[in-house]
Amino acid sequence: MKSALTSKCMAVAIWLSRLIVGGTFVVSGWAKTVDPRGFVYKIEEYLAVWGLDLPRELILVGAVALALVEFTVGILVVSGSLRRAAVICAAAMMAFMLPLTAYIYLADPVADCGCFGDLWVISNGATLLKNIFLTALIIFLLIFNKRCAPGFRPGLQWLVIALSIIYGLIVAVIGWNVQPMVDFRPYPVGSTLNATADEAAPLYIYSRAGETRTFGLDELPDSTWTFVGPDQSSLPVLPERLAVFDGDEEVTDDVLPLPGDDGETIILAVPEIGLDYLMRARFANELSAYEDSIGGRMIALVSASGDALERWISIARPDFEVYTASDTSLKQLVRGDGGFVLLHGDTIMIKRNFATLAPDLLERDKPFDDLYVVDNGRLAKSLTLCYIAGLALLWLTGMLFGRRKDPRKSILKKNVKVDVPSTPSEDA
Repeated sequence: MKSALTSKCMAVAIWLSRLIVGGTFVVSGWAKTVDPRGFVYKIEEYLAVWGLDLPRELILVGAVALALVEFTVGILVVSGSLRRAAVICAAAMMAFMLPLTAYIYLADPVADCGCFGDLWVISNGATLLKNIFLTALIIFLLIFNKRCAPGFRPGLQWLVIALSIIYGLIVAVIGWNVQPMVDFRPYPVGSTLNATADEAAPLYIYSRAGETRTFGLDELPDSTWTFVGPDQSSLPVLPERLAVFDGDEEVTDDVLPLPGDDGETIILAVPEIGLDYLMRARFANELSAYEDSIGGRMIALVSASGDALERWISIARPDFEVYTASDTSLKQLVRGDGGFVLLHGDTIMIKRNFATLAPDLLERDKPFDDLYVVDNGRLAKSLTLCYIAGLALLWLTGMLFGRRKDPRKSILKKNVKVDVPSTPSEDA
């Protein structure tokens, strides 16, 4: 009885460890896969601190490969597939990540490690504690993981790997070329640009004789109360302000649409000056002319100033107004070397990599109505459901059509002697 209870407790501990370790790897890998540009930016931030300069193409390949490996290993650990190899791969990754996060915690070269991309930003100290805890669980799995059966039959486990890689590659390709399919940044589709706070919303905390109360701006208490501070829970959560400059002068409120404004605005965001946008400069001017014809307007926000901006304007020759914004703000707004942002009023309707706009877009009756919105989460949900359905089909296939036990092998294991009828030749 005691042995059976111990076996059940061990099985529960093994599956919990699989879920925690594998689930963390899955979430971390998926967050990097869905936004490969964001992961590339984070890697470049590390390389800049270390004084290294590598081609972006090489960084992209390494970033996508690392994210796919992390995601796939997580799926294998969660499902118990390749019980020894998967845990060894997880241990190898943690053998690299644990010292790295310890260095980041001690030296503090970057604000956050980027373990979960923009999905979940945690402190460097929390990241180190997380990795220490995961390492302990991985060591436990290295010793005991083979005591529990896998979730998929051995013959199907390689298909789990193939399906996971295909799913991850599709997500990464769309995230790099179009937009991340799920937007965890401050300006998702449907949000307002530079939203303003409700003036009546904030509350203020006061104390008196051990009593603490909150008051609105129009009902502040008398001098017998001591001011503590604003009630943070009452303050509206607003996205980071996108500041726009014309030379040294900030012109944000004059350039960007304000709450209550009507009409259509196109923002061409250029976070990095390069040839990618310049190859489509003529199309950008045609797009601006179309907006003028329907009563809208188009502006460009470029992460350059001074002589660099003047050189860019002289080469691109835009027929629309050009302003300056920080590269960080523009990367938060839209992904891509050149980003297309469509606003109705001050509400973001569509975000795309400018390079993905079809050349015949303006020949259509309603050009922007045909643009598929990638980053509203619907495509991500559909692809993920297809992926989960594929895994479920593999599991059902293993359950229904798995190899049955050979009765002769079962008899031999029980050491039961079986009388086999002799053949005529043996009788002779």
